Amino acid sequence: MKNKAWYAVHLHIYMAVFLAIQPLLDVASFWLQKLGMSTAPTLALRMALLAISVLIAFFLAPRKRAFWIAAGAFLFLGIGHIFACIQEGYRNPFSDLTNFVRIIQMPLLVLCFITFMRLDDRCFEGMQLGVSSAFLIILLVELLSVVTGTDPHTYILPEPSGILGWFYFANSQCAILSMAIPICLAWQLSWKKKRPVLFCTTAILGCLVLYYLGSRLAYLALMVITVGLCVTILLICRANWKYAVFLGMSAVVFAFLLPYSPMFRHINYDSYMQDTRQNWIYDSLGEKKDEVEKLLEKQAESKNEIQSDSQKSVLVEKDRQRLIKELTPVYETYVPDFVETFGVEKTIEMFNYTINVRDFSSVRAKKLMFAKTLMSESGLASHLFGLELSRFTVNNSTYDVENDFHGIFYLQGGVGLAAYLLYLAYFVGLILWALIKSAKRYFTFEAAGYGIAFLLCMANVYNTAGVLRRPNASVFLSVVLAGIYYLVKIRSYPDCEKQETKR
Repeated sequence: MKNKAWYAVHLHIYMAVFLAIQPLLDVASFWLQKLGMSTAPTLALRMALLAISVLIAFFLAPRKRAFWIAAGAFLFLGIGHIFACIQEGYRNPFSDLTNFVRIIQMPLLVLCFITFMRLDDRCFEGMQLGVSSAFLIILLVELLSVVTGTDPHTYILPEPSGILGWFYFANSQCAILSMAIPICLAWQLSWKKKRPVLFCTTAILGCLVLYYLGSRLAYLALMVITVGLCVTILLICRANWKYAVFLGMSAVVFAFLLPYSPMFRHINYDSYMQDTRQNWIYDSLGEKKDEVEKLLEKQAESKNEIQSDSQKSVLVEKDRQRLIKELTPVYETYVPDFVETFGVEKTIEMFNYTINVRDFSSVRAKKLMFAKTLMSESGLASHLFGLELSRFTVNNSTYDVENDFHGIFYLQGGVGLAAYLLYLAYFVGLILWALIKSAKRYFTFEAAGYGIAFLLCMANVYNTAGVLRRPNASVFLSVVLAGIYYLVKIRSYPDCEKQETKR
């Protein structure tokens, strides 16, 4: 019992340290990979920290029911997935198991964090301190990478642009910053004794790091955070209008700076390259370009007509075969992995006989098409519990979809996706319940910060594969969901308490 008491007293310190070291693990992974070494040590350390957190939470929890329910759900999904993979032929069970652990990390950590905060209210402050410390470390790492000239940059072409720091995945880094910055700013606003200089510095640095990251989602996060917190301040406490004006002005300034941003330059370059690649396709077709375009028109018309004459059907089939013959070199050049996996004829049909380079260069669309076709060729068990991760790799290319919800579906099946969506829906329900029951009580600065972080995270989940299956980003989603639960279900709101949370 003494050991339990000691652990319980120090939980808030553990949470702060646990979150603060997350970017350091990313930095270690970056340099291991940069030096040509395996990132297995940092992955093993992440898994060890997850196991330690679960063991501590399970050991200290007065009631274990939630842990047993979670274990039962994970066991059911895991066994179903293994069965589905065996049906199709298991290729790499270890890699598949690693991916499964990454997927279940987030709900496991949410359960741990909620358990910690139930035991000690200070854990909520420890969690916010950990997030703020992680943000500070990210800023320092980015500064060091720029000063030393070792920043890998968000984009390489047409020239290196965008500040990424010693982190490899721009999408994950965008998601982390999108969650950390509003939590940091909202936490500072909730202090009884505010520090204007610290708040303004944090806000400016947060805007700059998102602006120079250079992705569209990062720029979206910049605008949502500044405008969202500006409106929040005016709704909750108009006495703090100066903070609202500062955030509003920041949003206006960075809106005017949009045409000069790394994001805007990259979009313009991408459009230019699309036109260049389109000309390459036309050049490869040469004199046959006009003939191919006529055959494409015939093919499109034949799909809209009812073939009642057998002779007509034969003629259409001949045209189709000629078209496939002419297009084969183009498809073997631009989508060779598809041709190798599904055959040239099926690949051309998948792309609807296109010669539009945008259909070939859209990585997101190609990965989704690959996964959809792979799933359609698999059995019922795979539809229910997912496909093995290694089946999405052809030669040196990986066609793991760039959307977390699609990724959960194709890797864990309809059952796994339904479970994940229901889990997230529970926290959405908590937010709606609190606002309907008493918006005046529950709508605090911290609640707004966690709400903004949740919305931005869902935008990253929907548009990228950088959160749910990336352990560095899913840790911060765990913080957001646990924070929502704490603010609605655990924190006490005395009737005499004002809207601002006392520090």
